[in-house]
Amino acid sequence: MALFSRLGIFLLLLLVAIISGLYLGKVSVKDETIATSRMERAAEPVEASDSEGERKDEDNSGVSVPPLLFYPGTVADEDWKDVKEQVIMAAESGIHQYVVTVTPAWFDDERQAQAERNSALLNAYREADPDAQFLIQINLNPTVPWFEAHSDSAMRINDAFQPYPSPASANWREAAGVALEDVITSLESGTHRKHIKGYILCALQGLRWMLPEGYDVSKANHQGYLEWLQQRYRTDDALQTAWDNDSMTLAAATIPAYSSPEEEGHVFYELPQMQPVVYFLHYSSESVADALAGLSVVVARASRLGPSGIIGAPYGYSFEALPNGCGHFALELLLESDLNMFMSPVSYVDRGLGGVGGVMGPVDSMTIRGKQWFVVDDTRTGVERDAATGEFARIKGINVEDVFEVQRRNFALALTYGLGLVWADPQAEGWLHDKDQWAHFGLLNTIYAQRTNEAKAQAPTEFAASVVTVVVDELSRAYVQSDSRINSILLQRARDAAMRSGVSLRFHLLRDVVEDIAPSTPVYLFLNAFHLTETDRVRLHSRLAREQASAIWLYAPGYITDTADVETIAATTGMDVRRFEEPFQTGSTYLLSGQFLHAEEKFGDGEIWTPAFYIEPEEEIDFLAHYVNAQDKGSVAILTLPEGWTSVYVAEPGLSPALLCELLQLLEQHRFLTPVDGVYYDVVSARDGIVALHASEAGKRSLYFGHFFDIVDLLDAAIGWPQKDSIMLPMQSGETRLLMQKPIQASAE
Repeated sequence: MALFSRLGIFLLLLLVAIISGLYLGKVSVKDETIATSRMERAAEPVEASDSEGERKDEDNSGVSVPPLLFYPGTVADEDWKDVKEQVIMAAESGIHQYVVTVTPAWFDDERQAQAERNSALLNAYREADPDAQFLIQINLNPTVPWFEAHSDSAMRINDAFQPYPSPASANWREAAGVALEDVITSLESGTHRKHIKGYILCALQGLRWMLPEGYDVSKANHQGYLEWLQQRYRTDDALQTAWDNDSMTLAAATIPAYSSPEEEGHVFYELPQMQPVVYFLHYSSESVADALAGLSVVVARASRLGPSGIIGAPYGYSFEALPNGCGHFALELLLESDLNMFMSPVSYVDRGLGGVGGVMGPVDSMTIRGKQWFVVDDTRTGVERDAATGEFARIKGINVEDVFEVQRRNFALALTYGLGLVWADPQAEGWLHDKDQWAHFGLLNTIYAQRTNEAKAQAPTEFAASVVTVVVDELSRAYVQSDSRINSILLQRARDAAMRSGVSLRFHLLRDVVEDIAPSTPVYLFLNAFHLTETDRVRLHSRLAREQASAIWLYAPGYITDTADVETIAATTGMDVRRFEEPFQTGSTYLLSGQFLHAEEKFGDGEIWTPAFYIEPEEEIDFLAHYVNAQDKGSVAILTLPEGWTSVYVAEPGLSPALLCELLQLLEQHRFLTPVDGVYYDVVSARDGIVALHASEAGKRSLYFGHFFDIVDLLDAAIGWPQKDSIMLPMQSGETRLLMQKPIQASAE
């Protein structure tokens, strides 16, 4: 009976956890962005243009102000009371930084009235919190009357009007620049200036610089495309050679016809026949990036905030955005622009209790350049207004601790990677109208401040050396036809597998690795390096050999140069790789017996792919897996090259946490988690002495730190483990633990 009783209790707790996870994992908002920025520039003190504009990233005691903000949503005047109450709660918790959306004027006769409304909004915040600091979000989508007067500047999808400007429109860029300058001048000419941290530029679909599905065939976009082709090819002969079309001319080029991706068709576009589509996709992202770069110049010239002023945008969703035509894949072109901040929500994939909540973009490509990335926590908290009483209360059945655990996981991601974080109520429904929640945020705010100040004073310390660099490529996106299908597997799910693999991670663009900008790491995980020139391949191999590193290649590395050729996969991986002649149903069998996969264990989705690849047996190559439907053909193999670097090729599309953990084990990489009474693929965020875990399920965890440290629980100062290189942790499903490794201090005698 005791066994059945315990089983019943377990099932009940599991049901509650599932319900909470499903609720917390709901997409909170996808049609409105909020944007924030880290409040302190790395290695650069804040400087004011003059005494009136002086702003500080430290409080009066010299303690760093953490990059944590509150976004209460865009509210109507009648809802301001609710926002005011939340602002007061934020201020009482020690958080005084806010994201505030203001609206620009698009016509001269509207400017004075709009400036007064914007100023009154900031005044209202400052009345509730006199220490308020603002990151101003500006909506650059024009109003309907402006579009009526400038119809050629609007997007046209399938020849139908869209309420978004074409990024290529010179009229819109000029008008947006004037509107930006007007907002900045009006806000900085008064008493608000010393309270303003910077500006976030927002436009297009969802205010996230997203292009809608389909191709913009407006006159402005067509002209922009022709100019882009002219700059790229210069002559008709060059265009004809690239497109294999002797009759095409630069002047006669048109926007290709749009067709929905073929989910069951070929993964890649046929080349050179489909080169016009590939290049139009390149152009679409570059057009968005070019508009953003130009508008950032306007802000830099108009603002008097000086070099510490924030100029940001929600852009660069390299892991998250599935459609290759959405315009988000020219982040590389913005790395040297005036934009110094990028932001994104916590991943909408697997974000609930026990889920990953991963990064949407290559955050380390930004931070290594002194730019910032902010993650937005728009978790549904269960707090809402009671229709009967008008008071705010939590929905019955929602466990407040489950909400806090998800928020701690998101906070841990920001803390460990040095990112900013904004707690958001995007629809202004009062999700954060709760004093207990703000007390919780106050604790996290204190932890971030203490960690920042300790890091400044702390001498360099040796932590676990094993780091995996997760590498994503923007250019390769344009060559993929079946975008949602392959991108969800290789970019979203493989990213999440990496975050569940128990190692420290970095997230970089492919260009950073090719050009030796990304720091050296023992392992590089190439998610979608489909397009590699011969020069790129040589440089990658040279770097891998110099570092004696390991490369894990997924699916089709180097498959595309000017055309698609399986021989270039062989050249990239160093293995004899072949292509199946017909569409092939994948699904593999693991051949070894390890901690995470056992001999004869099956893995893979078992889907049909065109193309699909396999590895031919060779004496130097060790097969780790073969296909279920072709047992003489390898699907995962490892090879040590004569130059001293190791190549691991996963031909099977996709990468599970179990397979990645086995590969890292074979590569002798340090994992923080050691299986005890079960294998748990917990979410791990670890860097510079911070190790955070978010439990996938209940059970004991053995954490190994690689060296002896004093281990401190940042969420509970009463808990600690002195002079330990490993500890045992019992964890509940969805629990978050945030640990710090402190160097052991020599005892005084």
